[in-house]
Formats: sequence, C-alpha cells, structure tokens
Amino acid sequence: MYDVNFLKNNKINADKCISELGLNTYNELLHVFLKEIIDMVNNLNKSLCSNNMQDYSTYVHGIKGESLYLGFKDLASRALTHQEKSAAGDIEYIKKDYDNLINEICRIIKVLRIYLGSE
Repeated sequence: MYDVNFLKNNKINADKCISELGLNTYNELLHVFLKEIIDMVNNLNKSLCSNNMQDYSTYVHGIKGESLYLGFKDLASRALTHQEKSAAGDIEYIKKDYDNLINEICRIIKVLRIYLGSE
C-alpha cells in the first residue's frame, strides 16, 4: 500500500528513518506530523505578525528538526535558514522568503496525504 518510491520521487528521503524505526512507525510519525503541522504554521504566522523573532526561531527550529528526521531535506534546509535569520533578527529576509517556506510545507503535506491515502 505504501510506496516509498513515491516519497523518493517527491524529494523525501525516508530511508534512514525507516531503517531505524520500521515502515509502520515511520508512517505513524507522518500522520502525527500532518496533525501537528497546521498548528506549527499558525504559531509561525502569529510570531511573524507580531515581529517576535525569538518565538519564530523556536517554532521554525521545531519544523527543521522534524523535517530532518523524517527526510524532508528541502524543508529542513529552508527552515534552518529561517531559524538562522530569525536569530539574527533579519525580519526582512523572513518576510521576503516566508511564502517559499509555506509553499514547501504545503508541498510536503500534499505528498504525505497522497502517500498515506488520506487525499
């Protein structure tokens, strides 16, 4: 049912996590990620709207960590840049690149929903 090649074809490298945890546990983690990511994005947006770079950095750090673990390398990389820029107080960069971050999150959500059969 679960086609790991579909993930690979969509730039998700799940091999390491699957080899450590097994496919069933990995898939459970993907379900958890899908349930939590909307709250993460809402928290990011709230902190950005209030120019609270400390909170923004914390939230984007969480997205980066989960993304790295689950094999979302492009999202992890973009989140790392946002984490570094927010820690440096570079709100202009963050505002300019925010849509790119959100678009990558949306791409991951779409891929996961298809992979998990929830779309």
